[in-house]
Amino acid sequence: MNLQYIGRLLTKGYSPLMVVLCMAMLCGHVLPVVSSLTVFHIFVAVTAMLAILLRAPMPRLYYVVAAYFLFYTVWTIGATMLWPQELGLKEALKFCMIAISTVALLRMMLASPGKMLRLFFYVCIGYVLVMTGIGVVEHLSGWHLPTSAYYGQTPPSRIATGLSYNQNDYSVLLVMAALYVFAYSTLFMGKKASWVGYIAIGLSLPMLWWNECLTGIAAVGIAIVYHLVRTQVRKQSVAICYCMALAVIVAACVGVVLAWPVIEPRLKIYALSVSSLFDSYGLGFGINGDKFYLSRVNNYEITHGLTNAHSYLLQILFTSGLPVFLFYCLVIVNIMAHSAKNGRNLLWLMPILYLILLFSPSSALYMWGHYVFFCVYVCYAVFAAEQGAGSAERAAGSGQPTVRSSYRIPVFLLARIMGIYGSWSGGGPVMVRGWSGDGPIKDGQTTEGRRCGIGARIVNKK
Repeated sequence: MNLQYIGRLLTKGYSPLMVVLCMAMLCGHVLPVVSSLTVFHIFVAVTAMLAILLRAPMPRLYYVVAAYFLFYTVWTIGATMLWPQELGLKEALKFCMIAISTVALLRMMLASPGKMLRLFFYVCIGYVLVMTGIGVVEHLSGWHLPTSAYYGQTPPSRIATGLSYNQNDYSVLLVMAALYVFAYSTLFMGKKASWVGYIAIGLSLPMLWWNECLTGIAAVGIAIVYHLVRTQVRKQSVAICYCMALAVIVAACVGVVLAWPVIEPRLKIYALSVSSLFDSYGLGFGINGDKFYLSRVNNYEITHGLTNAHSYLLQILFTSGLPVFLFYCLVIVNIMAHSAKNGRNLLWLMPILYLILLFSPSSALYMWGHYVFFCVYVCYAVFAAEQGAGSAERAAGSGQPTVRSSYRIPVFLLARIMGIYGSWSGGGPVMVRGWSGDGPIKDGQTTEGRRCGIGARIVNKK
């Protein structure tokens, strides 16, 4: 069996492979340990090798993202060796596996972006239902899985952690899944099925409230207000938009005041992430650089005992320095620029909400689940760029996108040039040769309609 034959088989069966890899990255850390590596890491390594053999053309954005992860990995491991911190082989392998698994998953998603976006929609529905169910059981009974930081605690804690280590990781992944269900259902499935997204949001909100995840609640509020302003509120109801925006701002201010004892030390950590650039000469401190730097500050009044960046974006400054940070920002801007070609809808806004949500976990470096959503945002950006404005909605349902035909303006211009503008108000059939909409009009065909080119249709001339 040669490699080309394996590649053809993968091209036919990459969809279930993508779903399994997504679920493994979202829930794989609960698998049992096998010597120094887990079953999850071995599975990811094998899947990545298979993804390389996948026979499918890749867009330019894929190579940009792959170049970023290669640069990020090599630069960070190199920066680690410049400073007196211990770097075990297991730690280095785990860090490399993040880049390998992310690029492999992205490669499988981009083989058929529209189809993969739809499949991931169902994955997120299942994830929201399962995680919500586990969270309710934990809250009511105080029972936790062995992977939770609250496992075996006496008295039992009623905080929901699901399959994650703590409540912040659990809440962030739950919100990301619920927001994707909400964004996809409202954009691609029409008004009749958009209730699915509202149910997903409704299921996640009690979990966020019990876990006191203000970042997740703020992200949900921003998403709902943005969606309503963009799609539901008409011009004569602009006052409602301002009222909703004002309500979100007031709620955010109240949340900041209530959570100020938690926010204040984090602000000091954020300031230290910027000042660390001067101490590392802009190169970063390598893997776990935030722990390495903050543990040496040794001032409880500044750090309050915190040794993590509490922001993935600023954690990159600690670990990888300014070059990787700027490269990452460039990738995010590229994703949003491609997504904007299909309109500034909620999925266009998702990378911003993604970065906001990653201010909640203490460390997102090894939180495998959020890399899955990063791949999804890249997949949608490629999908939107390929289809152009307005065509992605029709294409996602079938997995076979079609290009939108813009025929109205060309027909009107051709009619003017040919000197038949007088037929605009006549209502009779107008002979138009050189049709440039859905293909050339053949001889013996005309366009007829109340106005040439506006709602016109092609008919055979009798």
